[in-house]
Amino acid sequence: MFNLYTPPCFAAIGAMNSEMKSAKWVWGGIGLQLSVGYTVGYLVYTIGTLITAPATLNITAAIAGLVAIVVMVAIIAGIISNTNRKLSMEYALAK
Repeated sequence: MFNLYTPPCFAAIGAMNSEMKSAKWVWGGIGLQLSVGYTVGYLVYTIGTLITAPATLNITAAIAGLVAIVVMVAIIAGIISNTNRKLSMEYALAK
């Protein structure tokens, strides 16, 4: 599952770079794709293990993975909030 959501080949990353014209946004896109891939892989593995063989689930690793996902979601939410604030300040109508 993780491989389905990882960043594409270098040619596609190069196309992202030429379209976005900003290394910051390219790295942000790659980071978002990696975060989504890790989250989907974690959820599929953990839920699948809970359904098929709950006794074999490593609770410590499951909690550590959940903490990593919460941190990634917090970082993405912070970036979105910061970008929205900057855009609304940039495009605010003068009084």
